[in-house]
Amino acid sequence: MHNNADALKVLKKTLQEDQKLKYSSNEERELRLKYPFANVFIQFPTTGESLTFPAYMKNLQDSFSPKFNTVDVFGRVDPIPVYQGTSRAITFSLMMPAFKEEHAREILSDINTVVKNLYPSYLNTQNNKTKIINSPPLIRVKFANLICDYTNPARGLLGYINGSVSINHGMESNGIFLINSGNGDGAIYVKTYEVSFNMNVLHEGTPGFNERGEFLDVENGQYPYTLDSSGSPFFKNQSEGSADTQATSTAASRAAGNTATGNGTKINKSINRIIGK
Repeated sequence: MHNNADALKVLKKTLQEDQKLKYSSNEERELRLKYPFANVFIQFPTTGESLTFPAYMKNLQDSFSPKFNTVDVFGRVDPIPVYQGTSRAITFSLMMPAFKEEHAREILSDINTVVKNLYPSYLNTQNNKTKIINSPPLIRVKFANLICDYTNPARGLLGYINGSVSINHGMESNGIFLINSGNGDGAIYVKTYEVSFNMNVLHEGTPGFNERGEFLDVENGQYPYTLDSSGSPFFKNQSEGSADTQATSTAASRAAGNTATGNGTKINKSINRIIGK
């Protein structure tokens, strides 16, 4: 088993360095800093980069697909099934409401990081004219007890993007920020992004049973979802976790819900109901 404490340190550091917290509403910031399940953590083993988004999860679908080859044998009505393996695929979509222009810019910057990490790393040959792939683009995702490494629930689930990462800018329905730089070459940021991931899972252990009927490589037999929470918050208050507690003014926080077309406020209220606030 891997070290849970080390994995949690990585998650906390990623959250502390999230520049989007500067522009979030007070509600969102408090939830994200206090409750681990209020965040989706994404790490890229190839580059070592990591980032986190508020867990405005629009949908989450998990599929498991056992694969068999069949062999026809003379004299048998049914073919003989030969087990090959069980694959797992996860599809999820995140809503990303922006509370102000700077917030939208940080979200778009993180989306850039995601897309860049869909490409491999290369090594140059001696003549520097040919590049060979050094490492494929892998991804590690952590969301509460539903997407996590079953050998170490404090760590993200390892896999690779198979299919696509889809980015819906939602200009027609969510509104935009128009940035005029003064020289005619401005920028456009949307008020709510939606990013969808299609991920194939790489099993880091050996799922299956031993001769005693015990599930392998899993504590307490909890697979693929952990059932028990540690109950420990990330940070006791905002000042303990936020890199810059003065970055967002009270006025900006009060206006946050309107700026993000109401999506952020609605989701915050839903989370408050879940945790009993």
